[in-house]
Amino acid sequence: MTSDESPLPDGYNEHLRGLTEAIESVRDTLKTDHTLTTDQQMFARRLLYLANEPIKEAKSLLPEPNQADAATDERSSSSASDYMELVTQIEQELCWLIRSLQATQPAAHHYDEPPAEKFTTALEYATALRDILPSVPEDSPVLADQADLSLKEVDPHVGGRGDSDGRWLEYQLERALGRWGYRADTRQHLFSLEVDIVATRREKQQEPSDWIVAQCKDWTSDPITPAVLFRLCTVAFACRAMPVLCHTTELTPRAEQLAREFEVRVLDLTDLERAELPTPQVARLTAEFREWQPQYRARDDRGSIPWMFYNEPGKRFSYVPGFTLVGKDADYEPIESDRDDDTHPAAGH
Repeated sequence: MTSDESPLPDGYNEHLRGLTEAIESVRDTLKTDHTLTTDQQMFARRLLYLANEPIKEAKSLLPEPNQADAATDERSSSSASDYMELVTQIEQELCWLIRSLQATQPAAHHYDEPPAEKFTTALEYATALRDILPSVPEDSPVLADQADLSLKEVDPHVGGRGDSDGRWLEYQLERALGRWGYRADTRQHLFSLEVDIVATRREKQQEPSDWIVAQCKDWTSDPITPAVLFRLCTVAFACRAMPVLCHTTELTPRAEQLAREFEVRVLDLTDLERAELPTPQVARLTAEFREWQPQYRARDDRGSIPWMFYNEPGKRFSYVPGFTLVGKDADYEPIESDRDDDTHPAAGH
């Protein structure tokens, strides 16, 4: 934004940081809280995700905070782990931001909603946490003092699998892919198998990730098993695309290993808030010190096929057709000499 636009209200950076820290504290507490049911944890994570989206949009519409002001901000990080205190803090910070921006920012004229409206949407989702977390009273003392603040009713059981048959998570990934520069379609079919999402970059970067096949597992308790990874990778390879797994549960140790070996991008809800498509995790920490044991990567053997087919014409094979390996992580470059009229670098393979 230009320098002649309305300045940020005094204290904006302080209250925004307090809001961010409180949201992250709730997220961190949810990860280790075994007193909640799986449904309570799932819905709470989703409400936090949906609250954070309009907050990011509001930040993008506002000027960057003055660096000098940010440097003098002495607000301490929140260390609270009590849900009631954290939810109340989130509501307080959002109400302050809404009131301050309503007073200092002009009405929307060149974007869809003013930042104050986006913070109001975030407040609607944050307040719905009171209906999910059993230790938090349903009535908000903060909102009781904001009688003129108009909020919409939000179903706290947002995106429930019983209502949407798993489509909620697919929709969230589809939105994220659109933000990352992709065109995406849901519920596609290949060889009579349903594929949750297929996507292609609008502006190709000549990378394997220009084409994506994604599987969404909106589960609450069952872990992701190797069978899920094998199916996803097989379908992705048949489409000459890279595999993406988006989930709300856990992966078994063997599934985690396979995801690393086959460079599957494994995303959770927090990954959908990133600014770009995350890269795959290709290595893991070890318990040893200064012991350099090699870790197997599927890319090390991606040029081999059964010997019976090896010398037959047209039997070139690679997990990422049309690309050659670069380095030891997950980088590739297209094989220019293998191009034909097909715009896909894997043409002819």
